[in-house]
Amino acid sequence: MLLGCLLAVAVAAACSVIDFRLGAVVLAVVPAGLAGFRALPPPWTEVWANRSKAVDITTCLLFAGLLVGLAFLVPLTR
Repeated sequence: MLLGCLLAVAVAAACSVIDFRLGAVVLAVVPAGLAGFRALPPPWTEVWANRSKAVDITTCLLFAGLLVGLAFLVPLTR
């Protein structure tokens, strides 16, 4: 899981060279993917046992939405 997050950060950094907003969208795919992973049926979700599914999914999607929203609110200064 951590390796996937680190690879996503590296890919997002590479995409940020092209466009800041593209990098943010690529980085937001990670928590959105985690939310999708958390929504899978029980054999796949044995990793999480101490929190409710709804809290995890809501938190991940909220973070992804805020990241993309912030990226489009920041003005480009070129």
